[in-house]
Amino acid sequence: ARAGRNGSVELIEGEPTQSRLRFPGPGAYDRTVSAGELPLLPIPRVLVPGTRAGLPSRRDDLRPGDPLVAVLRPSTGGWAFSPSVGTLALVEEVRLLGPEAFLLRLSGRRLVRLTEAGERAGRWWAKVAELPEPDGEAGPLVEAAEKALRRYFAVRAEAGEAGDLATALSRDPVTASHEVASYLRVSWPEVQDILEAGSAAERLRRAQAVLERETELLRRLLGREGA
Repeated sequence: ARAGRNGSVELIEGEPTQSRLRFPGPGAYDRTVSAGELPLLPIPRVLVPGTRAGLPSRRDDLRPGDPLVAVLRPSTGGWAFSPSVGTLALVEEVRLLGPEAFLLRLSGRRLVRLTEAGERAGRWWAKVAELPEPDGEAGPLVEAAEKALRRYFAVRAEAGEAGDLATALSRDPVTASHEVASYLRVSWPEVQDILEAGSAAERLRRAQAVLERETELLRRLLGREGA
């Protein structure tokens, strides 16, 4: 991928890309989950709420402004519909790449629970429900996750990788749980596992545990390299 005009992200040779958005609060979303069916788009990565992605697709029924549900495509053959949580997203742009091939630019909005899904004429669809977000106990976890994230960036900096050591998470636990998941450099299934947690508090706990594990692994690697 490469930077385009005005800092946009351009797709090179069909490679999935992601750029970061400002994370709006829950009240900023102007669309509600439809009671009917939504297009379901299995993709090879996780679209975390608050991020954008450009992905190739063969679906010709999507237009700018359309809502859809993005889910992580299983790595095994077939699809047994394993994800229970997906990301409600909006199509920002549809660009023709070639015969029956399109580039979809998606904007992830919020997590939803998939209640039903199916395939019709080669296209997946889903019905979804709002995710309850009990976050009364999540407030203190935001600060703990933020500290873990800064330690993670610090050890990555020691390894020669760029990172913002002054990164601040939103004080809103739901938004913070999305933000911290978007910073993780682990496998997509592990990011999906964090998003599958039933609340912002549990997502923050899982993300913090992953950050602490990855930080310790990097420290050990650096110790071995320096030995």
